Formats: sequence, C-alpha cells, structure tokens
Amino acid sequence: MNSTPKRKGMLWLAPPLAAVLMLLFIVTHSSYSQTVATTAQTVVGNLGTIDPMTLFSANDPVMTDPGGTDPSTTDSDPPPRHLSNGSKWALFGTAKDDLDPLNPFNQVISFDTNDPNAIAGAVRRFGPHTKVGMLTDQVELKYYYVGRTCGAGSTRIQLGIDGDGDGKFNQNAGGPDQNAFGYIGDKPFGGGCLTNQWVYEDMTDNAAKWDLSQWFTQGASCDMTCTWPQVVNFFNTVFPNHQVLNAVLVDDSGSFSVTDRGCAFFDQVSAGKDTLDEWDDTTGGGKQPNNCSPN
Repeated sequence: MNSTPKRKGMLWLAPPLAAVLMLLFIVTHSSYSQTVATTAQTVVGNLGTIDPMTLFSANDPVMTDPGGTDPSTTDSDPPPRHLSNGSKWALFGTAKDDLDPLNPFNQVISFDTNDPNAIAGAVRRFGPHTKVGMLTDQVELKYYYVGRTCGAGSTRIQLGIDGDGDGKFNQNAGGPDQNAFGYIGDKPFGGGCLTNQWVYEDMTDNAAKWDLSQWFTQGASCDMTCTWPQVVNFFNTVFPNHQVLNAVLVDDSGSFSVTDRGCAFFDQVSAGKDTLDEWDDTTGGGKQPNNCSPN
C-alpha cells in the first residue's frame, strides 16, 4: 500500500459488453478536443464541454451514491468543516479492478491503452459547496507504468468546476464553468514518469503542473503552468462561489502519443477525503478488454 499514508467511483457505456469508446485527445492552447463513440451513441466535442455525469444513466451507482450529494461545509456552517464524502470512483473505458503487479494481495485498478483508440478512466462526484482549497493535500495517487510513460497531457487528474456556484456545469467559451487539468509527472502536460516501479505523486505540491488555460481570459495568468497554491488563490479570488463538481483520472493520449500506450496501474488515488485503495471503492469497469493483469 501507500508508503505515504493518507486518509482513507462516470461515463456510461452501452451496451455493457459491446461498447466501444474512442477519444481523440488533441492538446491545444485552451482546450482538449475529443470524439467519444459507443455503439449506442456518438458524442463529439471538447472534453471540457461534456459534463461527464450526463453520460451515465440515472440509476448508475455513481449517480445514486448518497456521498455524491453530501454537502461540504465551512467552519461557519453547521456542522463545522465537513468535506463532502463524495461518490465511489466509477471506472470507464478499459479501466478495471486489478491486482498490484508486484503484490497480488494488493487491490488496485489498471488502465489498458494498448489499443490506440482506447481510453480509460475513473471518476467521482462531490456534493454541493466543495471548494478547490478543501482538496489541498487530498489530490494524489501512486502510479506504475509498464514499459511506458506519461505525457502529452495524459495521464491527468481533471476537476470539473462550477465557477458561478449554481450547481451546474454549463460550459461555454469564456464562461465560469470549466475544467482544471493536473498532469502526472510534475511537468506542464506531464512527462518523465518512471516506469516499472511504483511512484507516489502529490498533485497539490508546488510543481507547476496545473492547467487553467480554460480560464485564461478570466484572469488566470499562470495559464498552463500553475502551481496548486495559484489554483486555489485564483478560484478563491475570482470565483469565490465556485464548486468542484467532480474529479476524473483519465488516460487518453494513446491515439497520438505512441510512448503513452500500454498498461498502467494506480493505487491510493485520492480526490477528497476518501482514497481508492481497494475494489470496494469502485463501481463499473471490466466492460472493455483489459489485458494488464499479470495474475
């Protein structure tokens, strides 16, 4: 398990056995272009313009989990200083519950992007009034890349932020509802991740690995090289009524970055006060081919 202990799951794919999900991720200055296709539907647009919760059926576990509507409160609200319990992590694409490649007694998750059209991810949602600053020291993970690395904007943790605080994600250019992107690897757009070993990364340290380019026209001067303290300060100052609606761990760059294809394992994935460190922390998964497990 994690050598740096911390406190201890949204895309609906149909039909379950035949769904084919394809996302083309293209890094531009201000957006991430994608195509998401299944046998049942095709959604074309910007990753930031698709509210991922709308891609789940109303009775999906991630939508009915009471933790996803549990509100956060500040020290001036009763009860004091409560962070939303949040939903379980919903696995999508080629993500599945798996076992640690070094220790079959350790339950983890894996992403298989050997197919250049494959994407994988895990997402959870938060209740009302969850602020960016409340997630300080609570956005982190351990990764294990098998003969591959990170980069080209993936793997990343993505926060869906409702800037005006109305509880909805209605994104449009220059509007208050956008995504913040945090790149694995401690670099802008990620990169340099070690292979074939477990590595712990705190996404809220002082490395300039956060991307606020979708808020650049609204005063996010750090743009694509923001530190976490800058991210917190920006939202507290410019959007004091903001709410973090969801968090996504996603790997989707295999279609255009050959070195990013392959298997990756993740453990101790945190976004909020609970940590994905066993299969009880996830829902879904296993609906698309995943051949990563060595066991």
